[in-house]
Amino acid sequence: MRGWRHEASDALKISKMATDCGYWPLYTIRVEDGMPVFTYFRGLDVDKEKFVEYLQSMGRFRHLFKPQFMEKQIDEIIYLTQQRNDKLKGLIDKFGSEKPIDFYRINRKALEPQTHLQPGHGLCPGCGAGMVLNQLATAAQAVAGTNIIYVNNTSCSEVSTSKDNVTSWNVPWVHHLFESGATVADAISTTKKILKTKNLYDREIPWVIHIGGDGSTYDIGFQFLKAALIRTSSFVEMNEYLEQR
Repeated sequence: MRGWRHEASDALKISKMATDCGYWPLYTIRVEDGMPVFTYFRGLDVDKEKFVEYLQSMGRFRHLFKPQFMEKQIDEIIYLTQQRNDKLKGLIDKFGSEKPIDFYRINRKALEPQTHLQPGHGLCPGCGAGMVLNQLATAAQAVAGTNIIYVNNTSCSEVSTSKDNVTSWNVPWVHHLFESGATVADAISTTKKILKTKNLYDREIPWVIHIGGDGSTYDIGFQFLKAALIRTSSFVEMNEYLEQR
């Protein structure tokens, strides 16, 4: 992992550590008729000891520990992370949850290889994003076939799959700027529904998947997710816990 500066073999361990320490919480929101319900959440409590271990696991944070331990800066990162998590906790307390965990058990060997994303993308060898996009497309294809639209904010995955005006996607894919992922995805879905209602669209309404993360709904675009709730949109924001049989 060139940018993060850790061994590729440590990617899964570090990803799990990110959730266990509270840096990258997992949660699912199901919205129907404008009412959100949280049905899965984990990693909302910050564990300071594990958080420091997570930072130390990657070379990109080396400056926080060498030549000296920068406790003030580390505490600031932890504080800001906890403030964000507290906002999520507030939403969960406000709207409640039906059950604490959704389990999705699948046999990956029974799934057909995805055809949404070409193998010739520009992501770094061993990059976690490449693995996640492949798994996402595999699951999406099993549900939607090719009747799908991907929405992708400016990010590493966007740049690497749309280099030199040549896309790596075999299905409709939309690039948009930072922060606006929930808004763009909701607008596309709503437009298709309106056209269908007015008999101006004679096909099935496509599935719309917003590829979020850093630079989008996860952090600096969190306000757009709240705006989507206010607009009483119907959507699902998901980080499912998948378990291999």
